[in-house]
Amino acid sequence: MGRIAIAMLVAVLVLPRAMAQPGDGDIEMEPENAGSGSAAGSGSASAPAPDDAPPAVVKDPKLAKKLQQAAVQLDKKGDQANKRNKPDDAKAQWEQALVAYAKAMEVSEDAAALPMRYDVGLINEKLGKLDVAAIHMRAVAAATGIKPDIVKKAKAKFDELTTKVGLVTLTVNAEGATISLNGAEIAKTPLAEPLIFMPGTYTLSFAADGFQPKDSEIKVEAGSESERGIDLEPIKIVVTPIKTEPEEPVVVPPPKQPSKLPLYIGGGATVVFLGAAVITGIMAVGQHSTFVAEDSTDFERDDAKSNGKTLALTTDVLFVGALAAGGFTAYWYFKKYKPAKSKTTEGEGPPRRDPRAPEISKVDVVPWVQGTNAGLSVLGSF
Repeated sequence: MGRIAIAMLVAVLVLPRAMAQPGDGDIEMEPENAGSGSAAGSGSASAPAPDDAPPAVVKDPKLAKKLQQAAVQLDKKGDQANKRNKPDDAKAQWEQALVAYAKAMEVSEDAAALPMRYDVGLINEKLGKLDVAAIHMRAVAAATGIKPDIVKKAKAKFDELTTKVGLVTLTVNAEGATISLNGAEIAKTPLAEPLIFMPGTYTLSFAADGFQPKDSEIKVEAGSESERGIDLEPIKIVVTPIKTEPEEPVVVPPPKQPSKLPLYIGGGATVVFLGAAVITGIMAVGQHSTFVAEDSTDFERDDAKSNGKTLALTTDVLFVGALAAGGFTAYWYFKKYKPAKSKTTEGEGPPRRDPRAPEISKVDVVPWVQGTNAGLSVLGSF
């Protein structure tokens, strides 16, 4: 009946708070699951509470004392079950005792909670979690303000446990680096105390802002104390200059020279028409001479008259053609060719002289009058 009463007390006092407060199995921020094959240390920093964090636990010394008494009874029940060779029942009683101790430490004052860690360490030792037990014993052995006999027993137990676990001192060149094991954070640098591991081989992960993550394997032997330096490589910041393609020079085609072909055609046509008009005019004058000659027959006069008219008309037409060709040539030259030519040659000439600059004569003439035997002569130098 006594066993049932203790279990009911734990259920009434512990379970409601365990449902309201997640993670109540953790004891003083030390990992409860750091037993077989896991590592634990005291260098980890607690994370800041989020905005929606549950309210702080109200300290209740009376409730803490009741929970402590229940934990002691559960611990004794576990010892009795272990003596009767019932390891499963013993483990269940010890685990319930740890829950009761955790709640008792949570609602008790700090000065009263610290001595309980000695009993918590003993129960973890019974469960085979030697690394967790060593952490609790180390905390009690370094504490002040508690009974000296408890401190003395904690130091002795810690020395005993260190022969079964390994102490590893890690020095990392990055402050604030996170040390993780199997994806779970176990500590942050710098470490105030060595980490405590069960014997075995572990792969630790190190990560820090501004550094490359790194994994390092460590081998821990029972009773060993080792130091390990971890150098994290800074992340190299590579500044890649933006390559700009060189701008291709804009090729400006040279201005198109004005065509001279119309001038050649117009000038040639003018010369041809004018030359032909002169020839036909001379021929027309010749026919007129035959027409007015006294010795010309009537037939010759009629033929000269007809030919003369034709040649005169042809001469007029050729003169008109010459005038038209000459006019076209003059128009093309002054209106088309010359303006276009001036645009293409603009800027190619010599630089313009500043009108404000004084004019400098290229040739200075210096008169010089010199007497000679023949009189005066005027000489000059150029």
